[in-house]
Amino acid sequence: MSNSKASIRVAFVALLVLSVLAGCSSPDGGEVAQVSVEEPQSQFKPWDETLALTSPFPRFIFLPLNNPAVVPASMAPFMEDDDIVAGVVVEGQARAYPQWVLVAYHVVNDTIGNSPVLLAHCEICSGTSSFTPMVEDFEGRTLSFQIHGIAKGTFSVYDYQTQTVWSPFTGRTMEGALHPSRMDRIPLIVEPWGDWKKRFPDTEVLLATRRMIEVRDHGRGDPNTIGHEFLPDGFADVANMDDTRLDPNELIFGVANIEGTQSIVFTLAFLKDKEGLFRYRFADEDYLIKRIGEFAVVAFRLRKDEEEREFRLISESPVRVGDDQGGVWDEFGHAVNEGSEDLQAADGYFTEWYEWVSGWPESQIAD
Repeated sequence: MSNSKASIRVAFVALLVLSVLAGCSSPDGGEVAQVSVEEPQSQFKPWDETLALTSPFPRFIFLPLNNPAVVPASMAPFMEDDDIVAGVVVEGQARAYPQWVLVAYHVVNDTIGNSPVLLAHCEICSGTSSFTPMVEDFEGRTLSFQIHGIAKGTFSVYDYQTQTVWSPFTGRTMEGALHPSRMDRIPLIVEPWGDWKKRFPDTEVLLATRRMIEVRDHGRGDPNTIGHEFLPDGFADVANMDDTRLDPNELIFGVANIEGTQSIVFTLAFLKDKEGLFRYRFADEDYLIKRIGEFAVVAFRLRKDEEEREFRLISESPVRVGDDQGGVWDEFGHAVNEGSEDLQAADGYFTEWYEWVSGWPESQIAD
């Protein structure tokens, strides 16, 4: 081989390595995440192991979606009414994240207005959560995330800034420099795009094409499926498959108390028997809970000064909740009238039983 050809090959390999490392850098210019395509695969550990697992894959395979482009609903012909979306409202702006995009990335580091947003989704356990990615111990700076590995029946994430490992759906740390910490939850609704548009006609939605599924396809079938029996061996090996009080794949809405010491789940059958808004007392805390559509549940933890108030559902479309002191709130707990505080989002999310009980093995079941 000539010296010139050898030089070109060396330059090409160097460029490839630099491009991989650039892809693993922090979205906000922080320290480059130290990853290696040659790192050994970890052995799976029992589900009750407290430490998170190192990813058995090179981490650049699971790069997150960072500050994706968005368009108004009127400019989204690529969306179909039965597409499942995870919707949030931040700073008064509604934004929808199509599940067929989320399955390709799992983690979204986003910004709505001036507010940072973290959104995570697992198509295997049907879990979806959103948080404000900031904690007091990090001096109010924004954290950004990507997949770390697998633990407790699902994937774990870590932040670029401190390498702390987190649960993507509880928003609580598992190990690392910021442990123990908890992010504030952003309420979200999981429902078909057609329903979300009716609820929020001025919504934005991620600008995407179906090609995104093809490029990063996992081969797991219809990305609009919620709740199914597919469970890869790796996830099962780090999940609590021994608790058979419910079917492993049964869809539930789980809630943990503010201290994270107790938890409870509400099955869909239980929720279907509850009309409108209902109140539930758990772990010496009062909760307001409402089922919205087939897959969404919103829940709020009442503060001590709110526990004596009477709450009622004022309307279903749009959803409005009122109390006996004249307060009015929307489905996200945002105060509609002046003089009222936003309701506090409960620490809960929609998922499958095996994933929830892997993290909360002592969980109660509402009856």
